[in-house]
Amino acid sequence: MLSFAHSRYATAALAVFSFTEAIFFPIPPLVLQVPLTLERRDRTWWYALVTTVASVAGGVVGYEIGNLFTEPVQRWFPGFFSPERMAHAQEFVGSLGVLTGGAIAVHPFKLYTLAMGILHVDPVRFVIASAIGRGVLFFGVALLLRVFGAPVKRLIERYFTLLTIVLGVVIIGIVVLAGRH
Repeated sequence: MLSFAHSRYATAALAVFSFTEAIFFPIPPLVLQVPLTLERRDRTWWYALVTTVASVAGGVVGYEIGNLFTEPVQRWFPGFFSPERMAHAQEFVGSLGVLTGGAIAVHPFKLYTLAMGILHVDPVRFVIASAIGRGVLFFGVALLLRVFGAPVKRLIERYFTLLTIVLGVVIIGIVVLAGRH
């Protein structure tokens, strides 16, 4: 992936990786977004937008795969998509805040998109939650890189999972607090 960072096809590669990661590709798009952003800081927001839009578009495909091919997907990932786990997860998918937090915190994103399809989450709510969640993630990373540059890259690489979980919890908390008023 990193070989694309210095290619004239970098933006297209970022879009393709972001799209496919939401369906089957194992590497998160941040692996390319981060070096591109550090290399061309003038395109920080463009890269975040491309990553977000392509990830959400790929998420729609992942959702449909989970929705249309529930049984095969459950067989391919028996531990993650077991009927027991899906029944437990069903309790939480009614909240837009939880859906948004999941779009931020669940890695790889394909597990989230497939699960939402298996659970038959309202597609409009899924797209809204995915757009907000992925946007917060990719624009948040872009902001950190824009402000702090290369030093934050090491922090993101080292604590990626923890940082996304914390960010997801913060977003859920904001949504819950906003809903009370």
